[in-house]
Amino acid sequence: MRMRGILGMALLLVAPSAFASGVATLATGSGQNSETMVLEYDDQGHVRMNMPKSQEGAGYMLNRDGKIWMVMNMQGQVMVMDMARMAAMAAPTGDDAMQQEFISAKPTGDQEMVAGFKGEVYDLKWKDKKGVQSARVVLSRDPVVVEYSNAWMQFAENMAKSMGQKTQNSIGDYLKGKGLGMLRMGDDFKVVSIEPGKVNARDFVLPKATMQMPMFGG
Repeated sequence: MRMRGILGMALLLVAPSAFASGVATLATGSGQNSETMVLEYDDQGHVRMNMPKSQEGAGYMLNRDGKIWMVMNMQGQVMVMDMARMAAMAAPTGDDAMQQEFISAKPTGDQEMVAGFKGEVYDLKWKDKKGVQSARVVLSRDPVVVEYSNAWMQFAENMAKSMGQKTQNSIGDYLKGKGLGMLRMGDDFKVVSIEPGKVNARDFVLPKATMQMPMFGG
């Protein structure tokens, strides 16, 4: 999924919360635009989203110390970028194109298994810049699903802040209030697997940049 699509999905799920540790594999997009991402999270509030490899190299986004960092490894050269500074350069006056506001979530009475977890199917509605949107989503009260979802929402909270976005009345606020986690959202987002437990603390250490880009800093 392109960066804008990833950020749009992240901004749907905004609501900070404490969480445990684990690794979740997520599938985003559909057809030729489908990609798989790996989300790692620990009990210290750190969240790492590993991005799919590309011709430019491998990379990930890291949530720590209340900020989002993008780390890219291009032919052995490491570049560390502050997402807030990147967003300020891309849209210095504030980009509201991805603003979303929760409207409703109505249970359909159907159930669905996703990644081995039982969930309930809801009709979800929200409003964005283009108007009212809707999608069938699968939500679960399983603690493992809720923990992963909280980690994803923590990442989204700081991503939204870095982009100067307002976060009131988000879908994440609804999930948190109901004690739910998201397993699937239409055909654009689906959990492939969740493995709760210990993670490698070194995965959440911000590396030292070996290739500097003055406009971003590191």
